Amino acid sequence: MPPIKSKKHHSAGTAVEITNVLGSGASKIKTKIRDIERLLKKKGDVLPADVVVAQERALETLKVELENAQMKNKVKEVAKKYHMVRFFEKKKSLRKYRQAKKEYDALVEKNEGKKEIKKARTKLRHAEVDLCYVVNFPKDKKYISLFPNKDSADAKDENVKKGLLKTEEQRNAFKKEIESMLKEDTLPISLKDILDGKSGERTTLASNFETQKEEEVEANEDEDEDDFFE
Repeated sequence: MPPIKSKKHHSAGTAVEITNVLGSGASKIKTKIRDIERLLKKKGDVLPADVVVAQERALETLKVELENAQMKNKVKEVAKKYHMVRFFEKKKSLRKYRQAKKEYDALVEKNEGKKEIKKARTKLRHAEVDLCYVVNFPKDKKYISLFPNKDSADAKDENVKKGLLKTEEQRNAFKKEIESMLKEDTLPISLKDILDGKSGERTTLASNFETQKEEEVEANEDEDEDDFFE
């Protein structure tokens, strides 16, 4: 959301000054909101109508600004929490993509059979989806690991199993969304941008699915063949 322009609301010689709190953080904005709400509650009946209107407009602006500030704080907290997981998963996904691309290009160059080329292209496509998944995962959501801890699959507790199943469903749902956006070239950060190293400014996807369970990945994870998304 673009920054809200500073406003001064003038009524009967009285200015509602909110410039000093816009962009100053959620705490100060909340304080200003409470001040205005108290004023309107206690003296709303005796204040001139134009003063009330000015205060209400200032209150509306501050509430929008508060939502912006809270969203920024949430994004920062989530990004910090999952930074290392994303870092290692991006690194691993990029490596797998390059391997798949190399294999595919080699088969095409040698003019191998259509069946082998098609198989390699499918593998490359899955690698593209995985890489785009890591980079484009919504910033304000709990990150669902692309390469979950293999020990989790051995969980015997029924509640844990249900949680893992739900997480797997969410992971696959988001991968399908990514695959669709990749085909339509509508990803916030395209594959080309990722390969060009332009993925620093990550944009939150307009995704309706919600992530609920955090999965961990280790830096030294084995290079075993992954199950590609079907």
